[in-house]
Amino acid sequence: MRSKVIALSFLFLLSGIANAQTIQLVTEPFPPLNMTVTYSTFGKNDKVTGFATEIVREMFNRANVDMELTLYSSWDRGYQKAVKKTNYGIYSAFRTPEREKDFKWVGPLFKEEWILLAPKGSSIKVTSLQDMKKYRIGSYENDAISEFLEKKGIKVEKAQNDVVNATKIKLNKIDAWATSSLSGPFIAKRHKLEDLVVVYTFNSSGLWLAMNKFTDDDTINQLNTSLKRMEQNGSIEKIINSYL
Repeated sequence: MRSKVIALSFLFLLSGIANAQTIQLVTEPFPPLNMTVTYSTFGKNDKVTGFATEIVREMFNRANVDMELTLYSSWDRGYQKAVKKTNYGIYSAFRTPEREKDFKWVGPLFKEEWILLAPKGSSIKVTSLQDMKKYRIGSYENDAISEFLEKKGIKVEKAQNDVVNATKIKLNKIDAWATSSLSGPFIAKRHKLEDLVVVYTFNSSGLWLAMNKFTDDDTINQLNTSLKRMEQNGSIEKIINSYL
Protein backbone atom coordinates (compact mmCIF):
# COMPACT_ATOMS: atom_id res chain seq x y z
CA MET A 1 0.00 0.00 0.00
CA ARG A 2 2.79 2.37 0.96
CA SER A 3 4.53 1.78 -2.37
CA LYS A 4 1.35 2.76 -4.21
CA VAL A 5 1.10 6.00 -2.23
CA ILE A 6 4.73 6.80 -3.02
CA ALA A 7 4.17 6.05 -6.70
CA LEU A 8 1.09 8.27 -6.83
CA SER A 9 2.92 11.07 -5.04
CA PHE A 10 5.73 10.82 -7.58
CA LEU A 11 3.26 11.07 -10.45
CA PHE A 12 1.64 14.16 -8.95
CA LEU A 13 5.09 15.68 -8.50
CA LEU A 14 5.94 15.05 -12.14
CA SER A 15 2.60 16.54 -13.17
CA GLY A 16 3.31 19.66 -11.13
CA ILE A 17 6.75 20.01 -12.71
CA ALA A 18 5.27 19.63 -16.20
CA ASN A 19 2.62 22.25 -15.48
CA ALA A 20 5.27 24.62 -14.12
CA GLN A 21 7.40 24.45 -17.26
CA THR A 22 7.98 27.74 -19.03
CA ILE A 23 5.73 28.27 -22.05
CA GLN A 24 7.63 29.13 -25.24
CA LEU A 25 5.72 31.64 -27.36
CA VAL A 26 6.62 32.41 -30.96
CA THR A 27 5.46 35.15 -33.30
CA GLU A 28 6.34 36.98 -36.53
CA PRO A 29 7.01 40.58 -37.67
CA PHE A 30 3.46 41.97 -37.91
CA PRO A 31 3.64 45.57 -36.64
CA PRO A 32 2.14 47.11 -34.62
CA LEU A 33 0.86 43.77 -33.24
CA ASN A 34 4.18 41.90 -33.03
CA MET A 35 7.63 43.34 -33.75
CA THR A 36 11.06 43.90 -32.25
CA VAL A 37 12.09 47.18 -30.69
CA THR A 38 14.46 47.75 -33.65
CA TYR A 39 12.06 46.39 -36.32
CA SER A 40 14.48 43.54 -37.06
CA THR A 41 13.34 40.08 -38.16
CA PHE A 42 14.51 38.24 -35.04
CA GLY A 43 14.21 38.99 -31.35
CA LYS A 44 13.76 37.39 -27.94
CA ASN A 45 11.91 38.31 -24.74
CA ASP A 46 12.19 42.04 -23.89
CA LYS A 47 13.33 42.78 -27.46
CA VAL A 48 9.86 41.75 -28.69
CA THR A 49 7.12 44.37 -28.47
CA GLY A 50 3.84 45.43 -30.12
CA PHE A 51 0.35 45.65 -28.69
CA ALA A 52 -0.44 41.93 -29.15
CA THR A 53 2.82 41.13 -27.36
CA GLU A 54 1.94 43.48 -24.51
CA ILE A 55 -1.52 41.92 -24.18
CA VAL A 56 -0.05 38.40 -24.12
CA ARG A 57 2.71 39.36 -21.70
CA GLU A 58 0.26 40.97 -19.28
CA MET A 59 -2.15 38.04 -19.59
CA PHE A 60 0.59 35.55 -18.63
CA ASN A 61 1.77 37.78 -15.80
CA ARG A 62 -1.74 38.01 -14.31
CA ALA A 63 -2.23 34.25 -14.68
CA ASN A 64 1.14 33.65 -12.97
CA VAL A 65 2.34 31.49 -15.87
CA ASP A 66 6.00 31.76 -16.96
CA MET A 67 6.76 32.30 -20.62
CA GLU A 68 9.52 33.27 -23.04
CA LEU A 69 9.10 35.05 -26.38
CA THR A 70 10.83 34.56 -29.73
CA LEU A 71 10.07 36.47 -32.93
CA TYR A 72 11.06 34.78 -36.21
CA SER A 73 11.11 36.31 -39.69
CA SER A 74 8.77 33.61 -41.00
CA TRP A 75 5.29 32.78 -39.67
CA ASP A 76 5.69 29.21 -40.91
CA ARG A 77 8.80 28.55 -38.80
CA GLY A 78 7.03 29.52 -35.59
CA TYR A 79 3.80 27.82 -36.63
CA GLN A 80 5.51 24.45 -37.09
CA LYS A 81 7.10 24.71 -33.64
CA ALA A 82 3.72 25.46 -32.04
CA VAL A 83 2.11 22.49 -33.81
CA LYS A 84 4.84 19.99 -33.00
CA LYS A 85 6.32 21.01 -29.64
CA THR A 86 4.65 20.69 -26.24
CA ASN A 87 4.55 23.91 -24.20
CA TYR A 88 4.75 26.04 -27.36
CA GLY A 89 2.23 28.59 -28.57
CA ILE A 90 1.96 31.12 -31.40
CA TYR A 91 0.28 34.52 -31.71
CA SER A 92 -1.43 36.44 -33.27
CA ALA A 93 -3.23 33.57 -35.02
CA PHE A 94 -6.50 33.41 -36.90
CA ARG A 95 -8.73 30.59 -35.65
CA THR A 96 -9.81 28.75 -38.78
CA PRO A 97 -11.59 25.39 -39.24
CA GLU A 98 -8.37 23.95 -40.69
CA ARG A 99 -6.37 24.92 -37.59
CA GLU A 100 -9.02 24.17 -34.97
CA LYS A 101 -7.97 20.61 -34.10
CA ASP A 102 -4.24 21.39 -34.04
CA PHE A 103 -4.35 23.75 -31.05
CA LYS A 104 -5.96 24.77 -27.81
CA TRP A 105 -7.12 28.37 -28.00
CA VAL A 106 -6.83 31.45 -25.82
CA GLY A 107 -8.82 34.47 -26.86
CA PRO A 108 -9.71 36.17 -28.99
CA LEU A 109 -7.04 38.66 -27.96
CA PHE A 110 -8.75 41.32 -30.12
CA LYS A 111 -10.63 41.67 -33.42
CA GLU A 112 -9.80 43.20 -36.78
CA GLU A 113 -11.04 43.57 -40.35
CA TRP A 114 -9.45 42.17 -43.50
CA ILE A 115 -8.95 44.95 -46.02
CA LEU A 116 -7.61 45.58 -49.50
CA LEU A 117 -5.19 48.50 -49.84
CA ALA A 118 -4.41 50.18 -53.17
CA PRO A 119 -2.78 53.45 -54.27
CA LYS A 120 -5.07 56.45 -54.06
CA GLY A 121 -6.27 57.50 -57.50
CA SER A 122 -5.63 54.09 -59.07
CA SER A 123 -8.18 52.54 -61.40
CA ILE A 124 -8.74 49.61 -59.03
CA LYS A 125 -12.41 49.12 -58.27
CA VAL A 126 -13.49 46.25 -56.03
CA THR A 127 -17.05 45.71 -54.81
CA SER A 128 -16.91 41.92 -54.46
CA LEU A 129 -14.41 39.11 -54.05
CA GLN A 130 -14.98 38.28 -57.71
CA ASP A 131 -13.56 41.69 -58.68
CA MET A 132 -10.29 40.86 -56.94
CA LYS A 133 -9.56 38.22 -59.57
CA LYS A 134 -8.76 41.02 -62.04
CA TYR A 135 -5.74 42.22 -60.07
CA ARG A 136 -2.38 41.10 -58.68
CA ILE A 137 -3.20 40.66 -55.01
CA GLY A 138 -0.41 40.50 -52.45
CA SER A 139 -0.52 38.69 -49.11
CA TYR A 140 1.93 36.32 -47.41
CA GLU A 141 2.72 32.64 -46.86
CA ASN A 142 0.61 30.46 -44.57
CA ASP A 143 -1.57 33.39 -43.53
CA ALA A 144 -5.31 33.00 -42.98
CA ILE A 145 -6.04 35.96 -45.27
CA SER A 146 -4.20 34.42 -48.23
CA GLU A 147 -5.77 31.01 -47.49
CA PHE A 148 -9.24 32.59 -47.37
CA LEU A 149 -8.75 34.32 -50.73
CA GLU A 150 -7.31 31.24 -52.43
CA LYS A 151 -10.33 29.22 -51.35
CA LYS A 152 -12.46 31.81 -53.10
CA GLY A 153 -10.51 31.18 -56.31
CA ILE A 154 -8.37 34.32 -56.08
CA LYS A 155 -4.73 34.04 -57.06
CA VAL A 156 -2.49 35.49 -54.35
CA GLU A 157 1.14 36.53 -54.72
CA LYS A 158 2.64 35.55 -51.36
CA ALA A 159 5.59 37.19 -49.63
CA GLN A 160 7.58 35.75 -46.72
CA ASN A 161 5.82 38.15 -44.34
CA ASP A 162 3.41 41.08 -44.56
CA VAL A 163 6.10 43.77 -44.22
CA VAL A 164 7.51 42.73 -47.62
CA ASN A 165 4.21 43.67 -49.29
CA ALA A 166 4.80 47.35 -48.53
CA THR A 167 7.88 47.21 -50.75
CA LYS A 168 6.10 45.13 -53.40
CA ILE A 169 3.23 47.59 -53.81
CA LYS A 170 5.68 50.51 -53.82
CA LEU A 171 7.61 48.87 -56.68
CA ASN A 172 4.37 47.99 -58.52
CA LYS A 173 4.98 44.26 -58.08
CA ILE A 174 1.37 43.92 -56.91
CA ASP A 175 -1.73 45.99 -57.65
CA ALA A 176 -3.36 45.71 -54.23
CA TRP A 177 -2.48 44.45 -50.79
CA ALA A 178 -4.77 42.16 -48.77
CA THR A 179 -3.95 42.75 -45.12
CA SER A 180 -5.14 43.41 -41.58
CA SER A 181 -6.84 46.69 -40.69
CA LEU A 182 -4.59 46.89 -37.62
CA SER A 183 -1.30 45.99 -39.29
CA GLY A 184 -1.38 47.04 -42.97
CA PRO A 185 -1.92 50.81 -42.50
CA PHE A 186 0.73 50.89 -39.76
CA ILE A 187 3.30 49.11 -41.98
CA ALA A 188 2.41 51.41 -44.90
CA LYS A 189 2.96 54.51 -42.78
CA ARG A 190 6.38 53.31 -41.65
CA HIS A 191 7.32 52.79 -45.30
CA LYS A 192 6.09 56.31 -46.16
CA LEU A 193 3.26 54.96 -48.31
CA GLU A 194 0.86 57.75 -47.44
CA ASP A 195 -1.21 57.36 -50.62
CA LEU A 196 -2.61 53.89 -49.86
CA VAL A 197 -6.35 53.73 -49.22
CA VAL A 198 -8.82 50.99 -48.29
CA VAL A 199 -10.69 50.00 -51.45
CA TYR A 200 -12.54 46.99 -50.03
CA THR A 201 -13.27 45.26 -46.71
CA PHE A 202 -13.91 41.56 -47.19
CA ASN A 203 -13.98 39.90 -43.76
CA SER A 204 -13.55 40.37 -40.02
CA SER A 205 -11.94 38.00 -37.57
CA GLY A 206 -10.52 37.61 -34.09
CA LEU A 207 -6.85 36.97 -33.45
CA TRP A 208 -5.89 34.34 -30.89
CA LEU A 209 -3.07 32.73 -28.98
CA ALA A 210 -2.84 29.19 -30.39
CA MET A 211 -1.31 26.77 -27.87
CA ASN A 212 0.03 23.30 -28.64
CA LYS A 213 -2.82 20.81 -28.29
CA PHE A 214 -1.06 18.96 -25.46
CA THR A 215 -0.99 22.04 -23.22
CA ASP A 216 -2.80 21.22 -19.98
CA ASP A 217 -6.36 22.53 -19.69
CA ASP A 218 -5.69 24.29 -16.38
CA THR A 219 -3.15 26.55 -18.07
CA ILE A 220 -5.56 27.34 -20.92
CA ASN A 221 -8.34 28.14 -18.43
CA GLN A 222 -6.03 30.34 -16.35
CA LEU A 223 -5.01 32.34 -19.40
CA ASN A 224 -8.57 32.75 -20.70
CA THR A 225 -9.73 33.92 -17.27
CA SER A 226 -6.88 36.42 -17.11
CA LEU A 227 -7.71 37.71 -20.60
CA LYS A 228 -11.40 38.08 -19.75
CA ARG A 229 -10.56 40.24 -16.75
CA MET A 230 -8.32 42.42 -18.91
CA GLU A 231 -11.20 42.93 -21.34
CA GLN A 232 -13.58 43.85 -18.53
CA ASN A 233 -11.31 46.43 -16.90
CA GLY A 234 -10.32 48.11 -20.18
CA SER A 235 -6.67 47.01 -20.14
CA ILE A 236 -6.75 45.59 -23.68
CA GLU A 237 -8.30 48.71 -25.21
CA LYS A 238 -5.76 50.89 -23.41
CA ILE A 239 -2.82 48.83 -24.72
CA ILE A 240 -4.10 48.86 -28.33
CA ASN A 241 -4.80 52.61 -28.28
CA SER A 242 -1.26 53.32 -27.12
CA TYR A 243 0.02 51.99 -30.48
CA LEU A 244 -2.56 53.42 -32.90
